[in-house]
Amino acid sequence: DWLERKMEDKTLLTTLQFYSSIAYASFYCKSYSMVVYFICKSVQLSLRNGICEHTPLSFLQFTGNETNDDDAVLCYRIAKNAMSLQERFDMAAQIPELYFQFYGRIAWRFEPFQVCADNLRRGFETGLSTGDNDMGLLCAIHAIKTALFSGASLKSTLKEIDYYLHLLKTFKSAKMYSNILIYRETVTVLIDKGDATSIQEKNLCGDLDDPSNKLRD
Repeated sequence: DWLERKMEDKTLLTTLQFYSSIAYASFYCKSYSMVVYFICKSVQLSLRNGICEHTPLSFLQFTGNETNDDDAVLCYRIAKNAMSLQERFDMAAQIPELYFQFYGRIAWRFEPFQVCADNLRRGFETGLSTGDNDMGLLCAIHAIKTALFSGASLKSTLKEIDYYLHLLKTFKSAKMYSNILIYRETVTVLIDKGDATSIQEKNLCGDLDDPSNKLRD
């Protein structure tokens, strides 16, 4: 039985981890063909040599990229089974990315939005506590999105967004900051069309007190 076989060769373990990491990096390089290639290589490696602590992430990356309306149920079943492997390995350090992949990209189609949002918040908290800040903040973005879908209190969601924005100033993640600002604008419009809840973010155009800022001209 494939699930009873464990991958123990350290070279294979390192290779599998490398494939997953390079697939993630390729996504930000906007090279979809490379993303698919390395994800498929990591899945192939597990299928040939057995499972290990990196196998669940490989299958979650695979299902997250290949899910469409026609095979969503099948991909969800594969992803759900991959998540169950947490019981067999020590995967605490991977919680942020596992939860981002599963609850942020796959499970929201089939599981209650509130359950997904709560687990994404857990991924966020775990990411910050373990030093995986980028993945934790990705969980935060998807937690906001899922909370909106769930019909959560808009005022509570706005407070949560402001908390994330405060953290993002600390971590200096401009791209994620801009993404969360978009959600904030949506929430303020839904609350009062932004009349009393809007935010003036001077960093959208830079610090106008900075002499080097060309927008001063």
